[in-house]
Amino acid sequence: MRTSFCGELALGLSMVFAGAACGSDDETGTAQIFIVPEDTIPDGLDPGTELENIHDGWTIRYDRYLVAVGNFRAKRSDTGESLSDPTLFVLDLKNAPTNGYVVKEFQNVAAVRWDKFGFDIPNAKTGASTLPPTAQADVDFMITNGYSVYYEGSGEKDTTKITFKFGFAAGTSFDDCATPPPNELPGFAVPSGGTVPVKPTLHGDHQYFSNVTQGVEITERLAQWLMTCDADMNKDLTIAELKACDAATALPTPPYDLTSVKDQDGDMKITVYDYVNKQMRTFGDYEGDGECPTRAPLP
Repeated sequence: MRTSFCGELALGLSMVFAGAACGSDDETGTAQIFIVPEDTIPDGLDPGTELENIHDGWTIRYDRYLVAVGNFRAKRSDTGESLSDPTLFVLDLKNAPTNGYVVKEFQNVAAVRWDKFGFDIPNAKTGASTLPPTAQADVDFMITNGYSVYYEGSGEKDTTKITFKFGFAAGTSFDDCATPPPNELPGFAVPSGGTVPVKPTLHGDHQYFSNVTQGVEITERLAQWLMTCDADMNKDLTIAELKACDAATALPTPPYDLTSVKDQDGDMKITVYDYVNKQMRTFGDYEGDGECPTRAPLP
């Protein structure tokens, strides 16, 4: 009988504990993949001083939030055995079911820890699937524009309210996902005869981070750039205005750290569009605030 790498972790532990925690290849279970929006998408972000508040007084609300997501995959480092499903979805995260979208079940898989898990947030293409309550019109919209993410809503501070409609073709793969601190367990463990929920979690606050995180999210959330970049002051911020908005002015250092942000337009200037586009390559997390630190751009 082949055993998983979990067996090696049993050294110094009781065999009863090791069997319950890890299982063996003779036992199987199910991994059920959910797509879950972070609360910041349906509920928005509020001003305040707590970690996940907007620290410069803005209230953010979303009216629409669409993503392309899929190509779920898992692997065992001990045996090389893998699971995969290349299906891609376009999903409405603003109106997602309470427990998220169930997008895949891997059945009859070894009841062990699958220590490598990943997924894609690709640029939407023909053939993308969906699940209710996502409207087909939203799927068509994302495919037509080739967006990986599209959102619209507003930011409000004092008597100022600024609306926005932003779409990005920022396709990215996310791998080596692990549960949140303090445990930071890699991948997921399938229980023998049972089902483990596996939850990629998509966040709605990275646009407002003061730096581009690649691990633990040590950052502030700030949104004053919404007003700074509204060049015509008509209270409707556009992608064109983001591309014309100089990051040196709108995102001063400190508090911002834009070290990893690159020019996207070839104009030799870092803009707020470059910054937000970069953040749209980071918002795929795992089991809430767990990280998927290995990222790569997708065509």
